[in-house]
Amino acid sequence: MYIEPLMHAIILTTDNAALDLLAEVDAELQEQADEETTDVFVSVKELREFTKTIDELQVVFLTVIMCVLAVERLVNNRGTRLTLVDGFMQPHLKAYGRKLERMDQSRKDARVFKITVWDPKQRSVVRPRFQVGVIYELKKIHGLKFYHDILQGSVQAVGPTNPGIIKEYQDFETAKRARADQPDAAGPDENAGENDREELTP
Repeated sequence: MYIEPLMHAIILTTDNAALDLLAEVDAELQEQADEETTDVFVSVKELREFTKTIDELQVVFLTVIMCVLAVERLVNNRGTRLTLVDGFMQPHLKAYGRKLERMDQSRKDARVFKITVWDPKQRSVVRPRFQVGVIYELKKIHGLKFYHDILQGSVQAVGPTNPGIIKEYQDFETAKRARADQPDAAGPDENAGENDREELTP
C-alpha cells in the first residue's frame, strides 16, 4: 500500500516519540526504586534535616519506620493524623512521652513528625487502624512541609490492589529485619497528593 511521504514521516516521528517516552518512564522507575531504598528514615531529627534540603515544589516520596505517640481522627472524618517519634524509642515510649509533655510546645514540636493518613478512596475498603506504641512502616509519604516548625506529611491509604503502603510490626528490630530482607519498589499511588489541597494543621 502506498503511503504518502508526509504520512510516512509522521508515523516515524510518533514511533520515535513513543520509544523516547518509554525510555523516560524506565528512567523514572529506576530513580523511584533508588529513592525507595535510600529515602528511609527512623529518626525525626534526620527526617527534618532531609526536608530542609529539598525544594518546596520538589516531588519526593519516602518511607519512615517510626513509633506512634498519638492517634486522632480528622474533623472531616476523611483520615487519621498520627504523631510519630523515632522508631528506636519504642521501648522507652512512656518515659519519652512524659518528658515531651513537660517540654515547651516549640521544643516538643521539633521532636515529632505528624502525618495524615487519608482514608482509601473506595468506601468499601476498610480504613487502616493505628495503635499508640506500635511500630509502623509508612511508604509513599509526600507533601513534606513545616507548619509552625512541626514537620508534616501525607500518605494515601490504598486498597488490596496496591498493598504494603502501611505495615505494622511488633517491634523496631523486626521492622528493620523485614526492610532488609524484602526491599520493594512499588510505584507511587496515582492519587497521591490529591488531598493535599486541604491544609494540614496540628
